[in-house]
Amino acid sequence: MRWTLCLWLVGLLGAGCRSPTPPEAPRPRAAGAPVLDDLGRAVPRPGPGARVLSLAPGNTELLFALGLGAQVVGRTDACDAPPAAARVPSVGSLFPPDLERVWATRPQAVLMIEGHTALREGLVARGVPVFVLQPRTVAGALESFARVGRWLDAEPAAQRLVARLTRELAAVTAGLPAQRPRVFYVVWPDPLTTPGPRTFLADVIRQAGGQLAAPTLAEDWPRFPLEQLAAADPDVLLVPSSAVAQGPGFRGLRAVRTGHAVVVPDADLLTRTGPRLVAGVAWLAGALHPRATR
Repeated sequence: MRWTLCLWLVGLLGAGCRSPTPPEAPRPRAAGAPVLDDLGRAVPRPGPGARVLSLAPGNTELLFALGLGAQVVGRTDACDAPPAAARVPSVGSLFPPDLERVWATRPQAVLMIEGHTALREGLVARGVPVFVLQPRTVAGALESFARVGRWLDAEPAAQRLVARLTRELAAVTAGLPAQRPRVFYVVWPDPLTTPGPRTFLADVIRQAGGQLAAPTLAEDWPRFPLEQLAAADPDVLLVPSSAVAQGPGFRGLRAVRTGHAVVVPDADLLTRTGPRLVAGVAWLAGALHPRATR
């Protein structure tokens, strides 16, 4: 996951690329009004049975959860769930993409995240509808799932999925105490990187009954000076491994000394904007409030 997230962060800087001429694919007949994606773009609907290229792990998980796995013709190397996704040809990384493999999938619709504007514009210029799924909150993700379902003519399945996840989320959050521990999430230890308050990961922390120990950061994925971490004085330190918590600059923290340095066993649950997001909130709620969630 750390490599996936780092690649995504690099992509947000905007890599350029040169696109080879793509092979043509027959287009299904579109029906219905365009659907707004998470960038506010009105995206034409590709029509039933469209060949879908998924360019993010959470997107791939969503497509399979909507029963559209048979339509997924390409994925990234990081798309490792569900197990059936392994049978879908990979186009490599999104940052940078292997354009030859991208076009070889002959996509009729692309579901991607923010970050590679040149690729998105190249696809759109060739008539391929591109839906960007980039929610910043858990509630926004559920709303985005419904719009993806409408875009790909899977609205009933999307409605069922959203209804189930909404019920599960309410059950997780209902019993959480009002007191919110101050949480510092170590996305990457060197250089120390943490989520800013406008990120999806920050909202997962809030939904799980926590608050950011550094809530005023302006950037989404800022580098945080290690010498300021002690001043932030988090109640809970979330780390990728126990070795990080025992490293220089970390082991003296109050959260480490009091046994509140928590190793995140599967960061994908917390960072992927896919159908497992409630499972991520539930795990984190248990880590932050073990007594309330027993």
